[in-house]
Amino acid sequence: MPAKDSMMKAAVMRGTQKLVVEDIPTPEPGPNQVLVKIKYSALCGSDVHRFQYGMANDGSVLGHEYIGEVVQTGRDVTRLKEGDRIVGGGGAPPAGTVLPSYPNDRYSARTVGIEATRIGGFAEYIAMDEWRPLLIPDGVSDELAVLAEPASIAVHSVRTSKFKLGDTTVVMGAGPIGLLIMQVLKAAGAAQVIVSEPAEARAEAARALGADLVINPMEEEVVDRVLELSGGPGVPVAFDAAAAKPTFQQGLEMVRRGGQLLVVSMAWEDVDLRTVDWIGREVEMKAAYGSQPIDWQTVLNLMQREQLSEKSMVTDESFIGWDDMQSSMERLMKPDEHVQLVLVC
Repeated sequence: MPAKDSMMKAAVMRGTQKLVVEDIPTPEPGPNQVLVKIKYSALCGSDVHRFQYGMANDGSVLGHEYIGEVVQTGRDVTRLKEGDRIVGGGGAPPAGTVLPSYPNDRYSARTVGIEATRIGGFAEYIAMDEWRPLLIPDGVSDELAVLAEPASIAVHSVRTSKFKLGDTTVVMGAGPIGLLIMQVLKAAGAAQVIVSEPAEARAEAARALGADLVINPMEEEVVDRVLELSGGPGVPVAFDAAAAKPTFQQGLEMVRRGGQLLVVSMAWEDVDLRTVDWIGREVEMKAAYGSQPIDWQTVLNLMQREQLSEKSMVTDESFIGWDDMQSSMERLMKPDEHVQLVLVC
């Protein structure tokens, strides 16, 4: 337990694309809070967007994909105890708890959802309401558990989609979210999961994690290949986890009549779109955003059953130190060969 008035290390935003490692006060847990010593904090694409586009207030600390250990409990805490291993979210609020909600019907993930004002997981410690974190099940490693938050997004996207047991599907993009969607689809009974990914390291990770086929869109015409594999009509559901310029259009073209493109990626630049190529098949686009407590619990169940893996995602090369934070965020602005980076706190 840190001493009262102690300081901790944190990666602090100091302007657009500038992150400085500083000593800031260690938080003190309130009566219904726990203090968590963070062990691992993964670098998420949305953190990179905040960093890249100036969507984080000066002095804020990013990071929301983390795991750690409870080291101090408030006087009214009953559910957790010191020594518990936790993931940094997924809990359901107590009955009657009033939480901040979307401010209006025009909620924007860019102008509202991406702005950061709080102390997050790029720090040595974090204070949390005791209902927020979930216990890491026995037998689930820290290296796998640190993927719980992005995996909850993957589960939410599959649960939100029209995917049915036995479907053949396509996942465009083999970054962390795409690789986790692929694994969730396999666990949910997909007949085949086809992955489209140009970066060889990410393509190899997809193969290692069970992709039935990996297509390099720089070498093959993805839509034609998917239609060929489907015998002509296309697939019932495709997932856009890439946010690349052509993937939105490709996804709508590759699904069959009445099929669905499930968009889980967030593109910050204009994407290609030509409606005449797919409007006649009355296809559907649906977005998935964030996750719910049931998605987190499903993730932990899948992890405990060994139906989700960190293999080829969290490797020895994934781990970085405090001095690597600025350069790592810059690298992630244009991701290529790496799959997942994780700060060791």
